[in-house]
Amino acid sequence: MTVAQRLAGLDALRGIAALLVMGLHANAVFHGLAPFSKGYLGVDFFLMLSGFLMARITEPRLAAGLDPRQFMVSRYKRFWGMVALGSLIGAPYLWLRADAQWWPFVPALLANIALLPWPVANLLFAANIPAWTIFAELVANAAHVFALRRLPNPALAALTALLGGLTVWVAMAWGSLDVGARPGHVWAAIPRVFFAYCLGICLWRWRQGRVLLPLPAPIVLAAMPVAIIGGWYAEWRGWQFDLAFVALLCPLVISAAAALTRQTWLGWLSGAISFPLFAVHLPILEAIRELGGNKAQAIPLALATALIIVWWTNRRDRRKALAQT
Repeated sequence: MTVAQRLAGLDALRGIAALLVMGLHANAVFHGLAPFSKGYLGVDFFLMLSGFLMARITEPRLAAGLDPRQFMVSRYKRFWGMVALGSLIGAPYLWLRADAQWWPFVPALLANIALLPWPVANLLFAANIPAWTIFAELVANAAHVFALRRLPNPALAALTALLGGLTVWVAMAWGSLDVGARPGHVWAAIPRVFFAYCLGICLWRWRQGRVLLPLPAPIVLAAMPVAIIGGWYAEWRGWQFDLAFVALLCPLVISAAAALTRQTWLGWLSGAISFPLFAVHLPILEAIRELGGNKAQAIPLALATALIIVWWTNRRDRRKALAQT
């Protein structure tokens, strides 16, 4: 079974998680989409999936001689362009958040474009708020290639259990796992980020591709949106829901989706737009609001922008491939 086949189901889940995060932010910007209020849990899914895939794909490459520093430079370059684009789109709104003052605006914009935090208006990435998640993933990736990959399984399990306990404390103290975007709770985000990430590593190391619970593709793909939207209607809105989603549901759907090998154009497209959509959607939503628009205009525009980015990227890659032949 090829890697591409194994990733087919995960590609679709990436797109679904990105849509859930966009639903969360569309509700914050425009209101009227309250069932997506737990959409921030899509971040935990992304982090767990990153740990899973890094253990599955990158750990063997590192063991075979890949330079960790070279890998992290490549990883940063892969993320940087899209996040920088989102920060540039968000620059006008950053100017408003900086109270039209050049001193907070310029360093914050330059830092955010470089995918670095710079607190403005009580936000780490005021030009493009979701960029904090990409920064957190890069930090987790660096910890993985330089340290976590060397941990034997018992030590990794103990670390994950410790992080799980701290994540329970964070969820109880803050009332949810919606922490990380603001300086006031950035330290509380550390257990959240690394618990999900390390659980992803454990999932691959212990299962090696064996499915925790075999599920049909429709159930796998519907699980996260049904849980988040259904949980809101059922009034399961406490911190307990967040922990159950991260510790139980995410490992189950990642494990089951990794076994879905049938690639469809819809699944491919969902995976292809996931990162562009995640990286640019919120600045677009905020810009449309400032221009007097509504969510019926902003959400399609964000999706269309992600599709254009995918089209342009594929066109560029085809040109490079042709130039090398």
